[in-house]
Amino acid sequence: MRKIWRAAVEAVTPYEAGKPLEILVAELGLVELVRLSANENPLGASPRAIEAVRREAATIHLYPDGGSAALRDALAHGLRISPEQIVVGNGADELITLIALAAFEPGDEILMPHPSFEPYATGANIAGSRIVASPLAGYETDLDDIRRRVTPKTKAIFLCSPHNPATTIIRQQPLVGFLDALGDDPPLVVLDEAYRDFADDPEYPDGVSLLARYPRLLVLRTFSKIAGLAGLRVGYAIAALETIDRLNRVRAPYNVNRLGQVAALAALEDTEHAARTRAVILRERAHLAAGFRRLGLAFAPSQANFMLVRVKDPAGVREHLLRGGILVRDGAAVGFPGHLRITIGTREVNDRLLKLLEE
Repeated sequence: MRKIWRAAVEAVTPYEAGKPLEILVAELGLVELVRLSANENPLGASPRAIEAVRREAATIHLYPDGGSAALRDALAHGLRISPEQIVVGNGADELITLIALAAFEPGDEILMPHPSFEPYATGANIAGSRIVASPLAGYETDLDDIRRRVTPKTKAIFLCSPHNPATTIIRQQPLVGFLDALGDDPPLVVLDEAYRDFADDPEYPDGVSLLARYPRLLVLRTFSKIAGLAGLRVGYAIAALETIDRLNRVRAPYNVNRLGQVAALAALEDTEHAARTRAVILRERAHLAAGFRRLGLAFAPSQANFMLVRVKDPAGVREHLLRGGILVRDGAAVGFPGHLRITIGTREVNDRLLKLLEE
């Protein structure tokens, strides 16, 4: 029989995003359902971004800027780097795929913490590379263990800080020590900083500031979280010129749509909305932490816009929350059985969550 599908694809598990909110509301007979399962911005997008989308809507019959030049220029100005060091993607997920397309080959080893963000493994599996998993030390990334697992076959290392789903960070000194220990011919190191805007630990490093010293470092960032543009899918990678050149060689033309580009530009300009979002998350994170302690619930020390909470009966608690109009993520689905992953919401939603948990 003719063989059609690649064997590597058999190792890929399709990502399960869950049912749309509208369908869940109808099925459950609820008036409203608040989604605290996808780490979305509780304040929504910047009003400036929404208005930019309205203005741009009349031009959607035209192809977008294929290289996202205006957005790269604005990002580069804020980061004080060259626009040629940036590539914009259809969310950070596409950029992870581009890394695999450009760099990974059968026989390569791709090293990553376990558990971690699922697309890291998906790209490696599709490329036919071998995933090397480094177990987390509790909720923390174990850099010493990752370093011990590096071999001549290691093509790339994925790090996530703040970590999804564990919520913890890799601090400045350990990160620099790790990068130094990789030597003069290191693997590609992908540092995913999707949740960086919610970290308030003074030891949290700025990955972009390390690029000049470590040319094999690649930093991922996104407009989905702090900017609230998850529905438009805009992410970006910052790296050395050689790395960006290779990603552009495998990037599809017109990969970021017109609406996403103008919304991201407007979001960059609306620093007040970003500051307001960060303030809400930091305040409500502390509020939820106090509430969880009062209820006797253990949780990881979050530096993100979500929390990983240990509960005795995750399925039962999740169902109770769902019937109460709040959807949270089952921790088992992201590698943490016995936990729930809960996005930080507004004070009203968080108080409703705590009341349901107390019941």
